[in-house]
Amino acid sequence: MSSLGPSPRTTSPSGGHARWLPVLIAVLALPVLAGAVADPAAADEEPPEWGNATRGNATTIDVYLYDDGTLDTGTIDAGDFSLSAGRVANVSVASVNASGANRTGARVSLLLERKVDVDNVTVSLSNTASITDEAGNELPDEDVTATGMDSVVPKYKSFEVRRVSNSTAEIVVEMHEPLSDLTISVGGAELDTLNISGFSERAGTTATYTRRYTFPVEGRYSLLLMRAVDRNGNENRFGRQRTFRYDGTAPNVTVEGPTNATVGEPVNFSAANSTDDNGIDSVRWYLGRGTILTGERISVAFATPGTHEVEARVTDPMGNTATVTRVVTVTGNGSGGTVTVSRQNATAATARINATGRPQRVEAPDGPLLGDGNVTLERVMASFPANESVRVAVRAGQVPSSFAAGTDSDGVGRFDVDHDAPAEDVTFTFAVDRTAIEAAGGTPASVALFREQGDWNALETTVVSRGPSQVVYRARSPGLSTFVVGVANDTATDEPQTPESTPEASSDASTAEDQPRARETGEPEISVTNATADPTTVAPGERVVLTVELRNRGTATGDHRVLVAVNGSIVTSRTVTVPPGEARTTAFVPDVSENATGDLTVDGRPVATVTGDSGGGLPIPALPSVSLPNPLSLWPDGLVGTVLGALVGLVVTVYGVLKALAIYLGY
Repeated sequence: MSSLGPSPRTTSPSGGHARWLPVLIAVLALPVLAGAVADPAAADEEPPEWGNATRGNATTIDVYLYDDGTLDTGTIDAGDFSLSAGRVANVSVASVNASGANRTGARVSLLLERKVDVDNVTVSLSNTASITDEAGNELPDEDVTATGMDSVVPKYKSFEVRRVSNSTAEIVVEMHEPLSDLTISVGGAELDTLNISGFSERAGTTATYTRRYTFPVEGRYSLLLMRAVDRNGNENRFGRQRTFRYDGTAPNVTVEGPTNATVGEPVNFSAANSTDDNGIDSVRWYLGRGTILTGERISVAFATPGTHEVEARVTDPMGNTATVTRVVTVTGNGSGGTVTVSRQNATAATARINATGRPQRVEAPDGPLLGDGNVTLERVMASFPANESVRVAVRAGQVPSSFAAGTDSDGVGRFDVDHDAPAEDVTFTFAVDRTAIEAAGGTPASVALFREQGDWNALETTVVSRGPSQVVYRARSPGLSTFVVGVANDTATDEPQTPESTPEASSDASTAEDQPRARETGEPEISVTNATADPTTVAPGERVVLTVELRNRGTATGDHRVLVAVNGSIVTSRTVTVPPGEARTTAFVPDVSENATGDLTVDGRPVATVTGDSGGGLPIPALPSVSLPNPLSLWPDGLVGTVLGALVGLVVTVYGVLKALAIYLGY
């Protein structure tokens, strides 16, 4: 018999646990989700801020960056920063707390490649920079400035002392930047110290300081560039020395020569015994009517009787000048000394001479005696037996073919002189066209007058003056006959032609073996017209080729010493001989292996720069830095990374709870 009433319910253990499982999961997940929503980093929208920039040391700038959260220092590197001067080589980052505020940040120390030459350096972000906080907010594109960064001393460019007068010099100092102070010591007969207050400044790519200084008493002075300070207090000391001699004493002039002369008779004057403490630089003779001769010794023939003044003006190297005038009384050569000249045409002339036994001048009153296009015979001077009537006929002619073979010179003109009385002490004055000299391959110094006496004998020939189209010569001969003007070919050699005779040489006629060329009177005036270097930048010990062009604008052949210097110190020189009116080019290789760096100059003209890049061996290359990638660096930044991290944490937590329940329930 069954009993009535509800039957007992059998409950499955697993079914009861299953009903509580979703509730338990929700309860456990709520705190995790709440934490994710409440994460401050996920809500950070404020970007980092710039602080200030300060000088750390000569090659370091400290830049401060702040953020309310945490600055992501892993995003900061040297390529993030741009400087107004210099370049960032490396960075180091340290955490800092803002004073008086609840702010954190970083001090970024920028290590510069080298010292900078400016006081203020502005720091800004480069075009590729990306500095963020951990929420992904980027540092804005602004800038800050560090002051007091200039730590480069003034660099020397040049130091010159240029003569203005015998007692005054112009002092010129050139530096690579403007200065606040400059010190030059003056030593010698009187001592002095010069500072920047007396100099004028001209600023450009370099800074040039100039002043004129008058030395108080005569003597030799040394000027020493000692010290320079730039506008930011950086000091550099030097030992550059220049010299100056104050000489206010004129030369002691001595003139030797006659006080009486005869018309047409050559007389000699000399100032060779003049003296000066520094030597004689030049002698100029003034003979009236604009006639000026140069040289220590001259020979003059007065054309008219009367009183004539011969003035010798002597100058020393300092520019001091003294003058002595000698008065010469010139008498006529008597009624028997008349000379009458007539010209048949341009190539022939005849003279009638009442001879005096002394030199008499044969010249036309209105021009040269004759000319043939290349050569013009200006005048002839000769001595004939006294009290005789002499006929002299001069005519131009063709140069014989035997001349070139016998002299190794090209004939450019010929004149024959017929005479009916013996002639002595003959002097010819003639002019040669420059085009004829050049066509023969010669120079003004290679012209000579030849006399035919069986053989062709070269006569002593002197350059008298030079014009743009002609060169005037004077030649001496023991007699009269046939003469040819010859030009030696000088183009076969690069060596300049040096005259074999000097103005002081003997007036005796030369022999055939002597073969003298044209001698010159006057003064050389040689200067460097161009100078180049190959290469233009050279290290000590490196080969550099200098090419120098020189020109002589004077009236005599001379030597010029080309000076090569590095930073004002002479390293080598080269002496070049240049004929008057001509140019010469020379090339040579100076030795700069043991000299200071700086400008390489030729006669003060900069042509190259000697750098300091050699002498220390080969540079050791820096090893490349190798770093392994950080796997966590692939994790996304900012809010996305934060939310994703929270979700992953939630999944891991839920998985752990479910795993525990499964174990408890026996799954």
